[in-house]
Amino acid sequence: MTEIRNQMVVVVAGPPGSGKSTVAALVARELRAALIDIDVTFAPVVPLLSGHSRRRVRDAIYAGLVDAAVAAAQTGVDVVVAAPFTRERRDAHAWGELRDRFARAGAEAVLVWLRVPEATLLERLAARGAARDAAKLANPAGWLREASAETPPSARHIELDGAPAADVAACALLAELASLGENCRPVTREACSF
Repeated sequence: MTEIRNQMVVVVAGPPGSGKSTVAALVARELRAALIDIDVTFAPVVPLLSGHSRRRVRDAIYAGLVDAAVAAAQTGVDVVVAAPFTRERRDAHAWGELRDRFARAGAEAVLVWLRVPEATLLERLAARGAARDAAKLANPAGWLREASAETPPSARHIELDGAPAADVAACALLAELASLGENCRPVTREACSF
């Protein structure tokens, strides 16, 4: 198991198709942390919200996502959250508010950005064939612009190459997290349990 000194909320962000869910699950398993994934948590509810504005739906989903992460952090466990967090990546003030909310729950927030080339994102969305990706693939240029797929976060963050296999990115993230704490054992590829 990877050791970290302080309780953390690891926010794994990036556009759809960047590997957030897979990387977050691997990291959460290794850290024995609570995992909160936007797709798992809210996918069944989203179709019920079709009559509401996109902004209102986004605000409600993220409020629930963050509330769940705060509640988990308040139990004293590390938390890994997987979601695009596009607004929080673009706006340092929005990230600061989120970071402060987690700090009040007793955890240090760490923003992780999975960087993936736009062409790779589109290939992954097409390959997974999910209904939720149809609109993105119908207007790829518009979606890529809206998703800020290749724009790094405006706040301090850990940047990971999301193009290789998810286990490579997860192991790299575990090494970065271990380096944040004092007296933590280094993480090598061989040390990762996956």
